[in-house]
Amino acid sequence: MGSLRRYAMLPLVLVIRTLTAQPDTLILIPDEHYVLGELGEDPSPDLYAYEALNKALGGDSVRNCSGHPCIGWVEDKYPDGTLKHRGYYDQGRLTVYRNYHPNGKLERDFKPIDAVKCILRIYHANGELRSEARFADGVSISYEDHYLNGVLRYAEERHRSEPYFTRMDLFAADGKPISLLQLVDKKKVEFEQKEYYPGGTLKCEGRARYNPTRMDTQRIGTWTYYDITGAVSRAEDYLEGKVAMVR
Repeated sequence: MGSLRRYAMLPLVLVIRTLTAQPDTLILIPDEHYVLGELGEDPSPDLYAYEALNKALGGDSVRNCSGHPCIGWVEDKYPDGTLKHRGYYDQGRLTVYRNYHPNGKLERDFKPIDAVKCILRIYHANGELRSEARFADGVSISYEDHYLNGVLRYAEERHRSEPYFTRMDLFAADGKPISLLQLVDKKKVEFEQKEYYPGGTLKCEGRARYNPTRMDTQRIGTWTYYDITGAVSRAEDYLEGKVAMVR
């Protein structure tokens, strides 16, 4: 992968998922952007620990009640009596559940959509959506996360059967884009990519093509670069993922 700093605040299971698909080396390395601010606190370890009981997301632990695998609704509470967790267990494995922050606000909500699909939403302590992940057969097919103020920070979608993303978009806390990647030619598996200066002014744009034999994405054609005023500063022509000519 390229820079992992933008993913540093994501739950571990989502970081692992990100590492298994196409590299994001073509996405802007955000040295000039401050993209990790205003994300709120990481999910507390005791709340995140319930994921180990969620078979649909790869959890392999079993919870016992009175010496036997839990069946039915189970609730856990904080020392002050505030509800911490409420979930439905089948043979000790979670199937539906909600966790709560100590202030009483919803922390996460997991539920199945049908026999193969499910959705997990995680919330900041102020009630704003922190992340939403949709899964099919245990594999994430879309993911997004949000800053503490609710502004979209990152969004991705992956192909249902091929190992590449069809969307990878990163935004600053003010909502301005940092980098965008969209699938524009399904037959050739070509993407349009754009990178931006802080403030949202276009920095460069071009296309890339997914190479299934390399399991990688390479720049193709002409990439155009702009200065901060929007004027073209240079153009690069790519051949087999490498710069063949600069104009």
